[in-house]
Amino acid sequence: MADKISISLPKGEALALLAKYFTNIGFPVNDYNSQNRTYRPEINGLHVRAKIMAEKDVAIQVAVGNYDIGFCGADWIQELIVRYQGTKLHVFKQLELNRKNLYACTSLKGNLQSVKDLTEMQDFVTIISEYPNLAEDFAIRHRLKKFKIFSAWGRVEAYPPEHADVVILAAYDESTLNRIGLHIISKESASGLCIVLNRKSFLEKDLSMVLDFFSEKTGMKHDTK
Repeated sequence: MADKISISLPKGEALALLAKYFTNIGFPVNDYNSQNRTYRPEINGLHVRAKIMAEKDVAIQVAVGNYDIGFCGADWIQELIVRYQGTKLHVFKQLELNRKNLYACTSLKGNLQSVKDLTEMQDFVTIISEYPNLAEDFAIRHRLKKFKIFSAWGRVEAYPPEHADVVILAAYDESTLNRIGLHIISKESASGLCIVLNRKSFLEKDLSMVLDFFSEKTGMKHDTK
């Protein structure tokens, strides 16, 4: 018998939306919820194994071949690819789920109100983000003279203006960022949940017993955010 197909599933904010999507299309996963302490949901009737992990790890684990199929945001795919352009990932499908955007922001109370202000700084520009690779790419693309990148997990919006000049973060809408005291200087990219495949598995392994559930013929009945 062929090796089991391996699937990497995200925990966190994407979990509930993805679990509902699975229910609506009839994908036979059990115990994919935040109460699952084994992090190993069952896939009924299919020769498949699955594991729940942090969303930021899904793209990495699929890229290195530990899993054949993963579900994660385009933001985490971009975070990996911008650093490792030869990574072995294939985006099979973009889902209309967990849609948000990545923004570069400064403090509403500070003097840095545009990218131009950053490029004119003579001192180091301090950038904090959950996406350190994308943060470095931002600094290079905008030709910042000097910059420091610090990786953080979670609420990076609390850092400006005292502890960071810029934060790069994901948000569902711009008004939320304004309410928490952030000023948008650049909208970097859009993100939503994707189905991502290991390229070697895609070429050499029959993944159809799983991927057929997510073909273009599948109806999108679920609510999206």
